[in-house]
Amino acid sequence: MVWRMIVRFLVALAIAVAAGLTPAHAQTEGRRAQMVVELYTSQGCTQCPRANRLLGMFSREDNVLALTFPVGIWDYLGWHDTFAQPDFADRQRSYSQTMRVRGRFTPQLVVNGARTVSASDWDEARAMYDDQKRAGWPASAPDVALTLLRNGRARATIGSGTSNVTADVWMVAYDPGPITVVITGGVNRNRSIPHYNLVRWIDRVGTWNGSGLWAERPRCQPQCAVIVQEPNGGRILAASYTSRPTRY
Repeated sequence: MVWRMIVRFLVALAIAVAAGLTPAHAQTEGRRAQMVVELYTSQGCTQCPRANRLLGMFSREDNVLALTFPVGIWDYLGWHDTFAQPDFADRQRSYSQTMRVRGRFTPQLVVNGARTVSASDWDEARAMYDDQKRAGWPASAPDVALTLLRNGRARATIGSGTSNVTADVWMVAYDPGPITVVITGGVNRNRSIPHYNLVRWIDRVGTWNGSGLWAERPRCQPQCAVIVQEPNGGRILAASYTSRPTRY
């Protein structure tokens, strides 16, 4: 009698566990980023394939959210970038204005929304990266959590802060890749260009003013990130992201 009760209990427990792990309820928890590295690149730029590989190297480092934002500023040279979007160009333009950079350029590396450098010089880019890593996040950085459900819906939770900083909350869908494109025109004709952590879309989902908040966005996949950032291309205060090993 006792054994039957034990068996029934174990069976019921197994069913409950299985039900809790069904695809509709399974979820992935994001990790807190220590760095956010953005590369503004173009398939019509001679130095960009090499810069793309540098971004791929950064993406392999622990707790680093490295993102590729393709822009079409060189489309007039005979090849239209296949991944460029107006939203990406707008984001790069905001950085140029805030950092007082004369015009837009590629390959441009932006680290933590605080500093920028040409990604064509790997040594200079690495030095800036290391400086920002040592500096860390500002004191006003809030806690950030990201949950990605199996159905692709993402939920971001931003904790309260101790300052009066106002910031935008962005969600980003990206593909770890690598995604390789064979270029058949322009200055990179007949070259195969890889893209790592390729951004599919970026969407402003809320405003953080020091009080805790949460936001959701459907179809944030295959991977998702949330970035808390001062407005108009300002400093990034915190970020969280989901990830899977990148194929090389």
